[in-house]
Amino acid sequence: MTAPAKAPRNLGLDFFRGLALIVIFINHMPGNPWFHITPSRLGPSDAAEAFVFLSGFAAALAYGKSFSQAGILLGSVQVLTRCIQLYLAHLALFMAMVFLSISIDRWGLDNLDYFLNQTRDAVKNLLTLRYVPNFIGILPMYLVIMLWLPVVWALSRLHRAAALAFPVVLYLSTIKLNWAFIADPLTGNTWYFNPFCWQLLFFTGFGFGNGWLPMPRASSLLTTVCLLYVVACFPLENAWRYDGLGAITAWREHWLMLLDKSQLGILRYLHFLAMAYLIRLWMLRHPAWLHNRFVGTLITLGQQSLPMFMLGTCLSFVGGMLLDREQANLINSAPVNLAGIAIMLLVAQTLKWLDQKPWKAVREPQAPVATRLWPQQMALAVGLLAMASAPLLLLQHETQTAMVMAQDAADIVVSPLEPEIVTEDVVYQPGQDAIDMPDTL
Repeated sequence: MTAPAKAPRNLGLDFFRGLALIVIFINHMPGNPWFHITPSRLGPSDAAEAFVFLSGFAAALAYGKSFSQAGILLGSVQVLTRCIQLYLAHLALFMAMVFLSISIDRWGLDNLDYFLNQTRDAVKNLLTLRYVPNFIGILPMYLVIMLWLPVVWALSRLHRAAALAFPVVLYLSTIKLNWAFIADPLTGNTWYFNPFCWQLLFFTGFGFGNGWLPMPRASSLLTTVCLLYVVACFPLENAWRYDGLGAITAWREHWLMLLDKSQLGILRYLHFLAMAYLIRLWMLRHPAWLHNRFVGTLITLGQQSLPMFMLGTCLSFVGGMLLDREQANLINSAPVNLAGIAIMLLVAQTLKWLDQKPWKAVREPQAPVATRLWPQQMALAVGLLAMASAPLLLLQHETQTAMVMAQDAADIVVSPLEPEIVTEDVVYQPGQDAIDMPDTL
């Protein structure tokens, strides 16, 4: 019996995930002038909302079939396996950020001193996700949301309305009761991305991906409402717009909770849905756009979302350090941004090539042609020589370091020992007639 053919990937989904990864890379770079020209400046929602929504939609395609065919138990095992991957990826990303902070020694993660000075407690809190720096808070949030996925699927077996009601009730309860996880034991700060709130957006995408929520049809009325809402929201997240408008500034300050990113303010949620509807409407009217070559590179990027997110986070951190050395503007920051994007695209293509396992491709041996193959053979020889000599170079470096340390130790002048003066500790013991000091002192 032949194995069933795999369902084709949703290329539009992969494209927008790749685009979101590029925008996250740009927006996460501290002091990056390109931040002001990304799609995130169109309103309250940004690439984070897109990434979480698309992750929920992708989870429906990846795990919904497993739950349907293998059952809730084996489907939950698959989800837990993914959660373990996310957990390990978060720890690896944290250690990479610590390495970059120490190596470059310019600035680092928020509250990195806690990890360096109180390592024992910090490691314990890191492993239990009670120490989560803001810069790398997306993966823990995603991990917690994934743990709720089997619960939502089990509720859908009762009725899909129960599955859709769960994230809404959880969101409203969190807003009312202020549920949150601790991110910093010293200050009591909470996770920047509150999973109790952001799960609403994830399971919205999950509902659309499973067909529990119907895709809205093209409607002139709905299109007009979405356009008006998007235009009205534009000045809310652009200070150079709302600072000059006193009424909007006052309204924004009064209703800031509705725009809060940590709690996924409802205005952000609605703004994303309006933008998603308008983009989908454009896609339906221009179906050939996915066949563009540049679009294909972003599709490949989106297909490697987890490693590319980790790489983009590290690159944005390094890029921020580079931009911090000079007064950055749109022009002189272009090499840093373009280089980071190019690295992400190149690594994504490399991972795609590795996923194809080219070493397993069976080909008939062909007679080599010396005149044609000598450049490849020369490059292969140089690569093998570099791989063979790398451990020797490392050993030589460690040997030189040890010799320098030994020389420094030999240069230390040892002063003669001073005669030790032995003193006897005198402990004062008051007698019966000692004066009791007043408690107020």
